Amino acid sequence: MKFMRTKTSLFAITAVAALAVGGTSAIAAEEETLGNNLSMPVIFAEGYGITGMATQPYTTYPTATEDDGLRPRTEAEALPFLEDGTPSPYLDEADSYMLDGTKYYMQKGESTWKAFAKDGATKKKVASLVYFGDNLTGHQWTTNAKIIHLEMGLQKEMAAPQLTYPMTSLYGEKMDEVFGTTGEPADGTTAKVYTPMGKLVIQKLDKNHKPIGKIFKQAIYQGFATDGSGKFATEVTGSGTLSYAYNWFLSDTGDFAKAGWWRITFKIKPQGTWNDGVENVTVERNAKIVGKIVSTEKEDEAPLFPIKIADKFTAYVDIQITK
Repeated sequence: MKFMRTKTSLFAITAVAALAVGGTSAIAAEEETLGNNLSMPVIFAEGYGITGMATQPYTTYPTATEDDGLRPRTEAEALPFLEDGTPSPYLDEADSYMLDGTKYYMQKGESTWKAFAKDGATKKKVASLVYFGDNLTGHQWTTNAKIIHLEMGLQKEMAAPQLTYPMTSLYGEKMDEVFGTTGEPADGTTAKVYTPMGKLVIQKLDKNHKPIGKIFKQAIYQGFATDGSGKFATEVTGSGTLSYAYNWFLSDTGDFAKAGWWRITFKIKPQGTWNDGVENVTVERNAKIVGKIVSTEKEDEAPLFPIKIADKFTAYVDIQITK
């Protein structure tokens, strides 16, 4: 059940924790407070955003459309509008970057844009494809590594194209890669699917690939009330896509040796309870896994560690850390 409530934006206090993981901006002075803009559409499966607040209209602000926790556009009243009636992006020249004769506007600056975002609660069990980052499925980790950035999520094809902002890699690599957009909108049919019931589990496996112990387990909604790092959280990457992420420090392997096989599991819990800014709510899951997206670090290469689907709410990858 969702509740009508007055407008309370949590963007300002959650921008760093929830939004600013991917990409590195050339704008140093304000990068700690300015997050990444959403460039690929997203469907909120249960109608709750990344801060746990409902995405339905406010009772006291009937013209507002969402409180999804994503970085908002600049005030609509100060902007021209696109043909479909949505506010156009705000593009600040201070964020501009020229590449091959084309001007782009970088993430994490004053420029703001926002792709299509939809409340999916009216749909029954949003059918989704699960994916894991190619650094899990296609990379051989060793005990020399200090941290593994675990990225995963859900995705689906929409029946009709929606507002998207194509992104281009401007410079840098991996965690230092910087993306930008020309500001020209486009139609896209691919959307990320978000559910607060997404849960990460990390387990050590024995030589027969049987779990022998857990070192981490947490659902997204369980992190709503906590700040800082060390939790399984939602991020908008530098390329503008919404994903789940966790930084696994390999100094934290519990009572188990770092080397060996590990299972990284993504689950969709049956329900979750949290405070939506007004009162506690209990929400039933409204997403399911119907397939997988295979990606590797190199094109046309079979995954080193394939994704396995256990059931319509559980998928995992077994990875090996070698000495």
